Amino acid sequence: MSKKKPRSGKKPGPSTPRPLSAKLVDALEEADSLMQRGRLDEAIDVLESADRRYPNRPEVLTQLMNVYHDVEDMIGYMSVAERLSKLVPNDPDLTLALAGAYAANLFPALALRTFHHFLKRWPDHAHADEVRKMAPDLESFLRAEQDELDMPGEAGLELLTMHDTVRSCLAQGRYREARQAAEDLLRRRPDFAPALNNMSQAYYAEGKIDRAISTTQRVLAFEPDNVHALSNLTRYLCLSGHPDEARQSAERLKASAAQAADVWLKKMEALTVLGDDQGVLDVFHHAEQAGALQSPDAATLYHLAAVAALRLTREEDAREYWKRALKLSPDLELARDNLDDLRKPARERHAPWAFGAGNWITPQAIQDLIVHIEPASRRADDDAVTHAARRYLRKHPEMNGLAPVLLDRGDPDARGFALRLALMAETPEMLAVLRDFALSPRGPDEMRFQAAQAAATAGLLPPGPARLWQDGEWRELLLLGFEIHGEPLTQHQPPVEQWALDAMQALRDSDFIEAERLLKQALEIQPDQPDLLNNLAAAYDRQGRAVESQALLRQVHEQYPDYLFARTGLARLHVQNGQLAEARALLEPLWTKKRWHFSEYASFCGAQIELLLAEGNREAAQSWLDMWADANPDHPDLHRYRDLLGRTGRLRHLFKRPARPK
Repeated sequence: MSKKKPRSGKKPGPSTPRPLSAKLVDALEEADSLMQRGRLDEAIDVLESADRRYPNRPEVLTQLMNVYHDVEDMIGYMSVAERLSKLVPNDPDLTLALAGAYAANLFPALALRTFHHFLKRWPDHAHADEVRKMAPDLESFLRAEQDELDMPGEAGLELLTMHDTVRSCLAQGRYREARQAAEDLLRRRPDFAPALNNMSQAYYAEGKIDRAISTTQRVLAFEPDNVHALSNLTRYLCLSGHPDEARQSAERLKASAAQAADVWLKKMEALTVLGDDQGVLDVFHHAEQAGALQSPDAATLYHLAAVAALRLTREEDAREYWKRALKLSPDLELARDNLDDLRKPARERHAPWAFGAGNWITPQAIQDLIVHIEPASRRADDDAVTHAARRYLRKHPEMNGLAPVLLDRGDPDARGFALRLALMAETPEMLAVLRDFALSPRGPDEMRFQAAQAAATAGLLPPGPARLWQDGEWRELLLLGFEIHGEPLTQHQPPVEQWALDAMQALRDSDFIEAERLLKQALEIQPDQPDLLNNLAAAYDRQGRAVESQALLRQVHEQYPDYLFARTGLARLHVQNGQLAEARALLEPLWTKKRWHFSEYASFCGAQIELLLAEGNREAAQSWLDMWADANPDHPDLHRYRDLLGRTGRLRHLFKRPARPK
């Protein structure tokens, strides 16, 4: 049965219309103006808001139905047409529009029933003959369905009409009504698998996961190979945090030889949710051999194959599959959005994703999160938000299993939802999820770096550099699970403080003899100050007195092992002498340091860069330079190290820059 755009009909109205408030008139005029200017999405927002504030007003619903028609949202069009038909039952054009909406959305039994009602009420209508010509095609189509389902006669047609009602309610998000309609049908035909499968989907959407799973198992008890039930069961188990059971169900699904019009689609959908990428491509190739790539589902099959191919790093295949999908269905937004995402720099990409967020997260789960988190968020209280997130997880424990799935293969909204929830909750389970996501190649760099920061701060990633996927390649990065500050590191007595500052300026001015004089003068008053001793060693070194400098440096480190600058200076000395293991042994304990002064961090990064270059690891050295430059972009030593590396360091947007010291 081909789709046909239903007519929107003339504007219906009640026999005694209620007066319109000034605000409602303004809303209708605003929506009309937006429609005239082609800003249809904005017009929908205005009308939906007016519908919530002034429910069941034909004036609002008629305009809303028309704009849904214009944007080709036929489910929305049908939903509003149903409501209007109850408010204005005596309008033949509206009844005809509703019948057309049912036909356009592939609910043939509801369409036929509504066409028959139209002909009975208005047999002489201008479009009555056209309807009489359409009705036999629908009747023939439905008779074939009745024969296939063994549902003969008027009773069988009535059951098909009830089945269309279930599917229509499900499509509109009216889940309780869908379940009730399914229960009515099942009282008359308890073994009608499609009704049970649809009822399971309604249960799942309502967050009643156990009921959804048990309902699919009712189907499998009498039809063990039912493709829809096995597909649904695989999805429910995976999305509720039972991956092992989901894989068992998926194996049954792969092996099923049961017939269904959308058998390839149902198999590929379930395997996509499970993350069985090779399984998705295997089914796709079987579908291709069976000639299914000429079916109405072909565009979606190509899309799912593209997702699996890209996840297996077969980017050219993925691009080709998405192009074929769009050639078959130019309005397939998922394919177009993925291709658009691939045009972004590698560090910003989410692709691939197979489904929108609504396919991953139930409406009930989203609503419950809003109820739990929003009040705490309004108070801007981090502890309150954390407690609220943890209460939410106690109510929805399945999120512990779903979060890693969303981070691995969700769309941008679903991935963002999971990341925010994990960062807010900070439970051991969610922190482990963040760690695994950080170490994966999925999603944008910034999101994975946020996850890595949280995991490192919680101690779930070892101190020091970690191998992360950045800019489309694996790179060694230091996780900034610490604070960088500009507060004074040392306090000297009043005359010593000035001499120390003057000595530092003399070192910068290359007046090394004056620096030596000032530092020795300061040490006569405060002889046990490691910073003064360390700077004196530097003054010796700049004068070419290497033996004295190195001896003093070793003395400072021996006396003050926690003094960072002596440690990094000694590490540099080991690097110069080719003693790389000794240099690394000095630097590694600093990886656990939680609070750094800008100058300490610069000294540490410089020593790390020199060590890594000596080890031949230019890639890691560049990463350290990038991190240093992002933390303190104006540090004068950066130019020297950029020259040392032989190319300009690339600053990374994804590291949060600390506030400058005041």
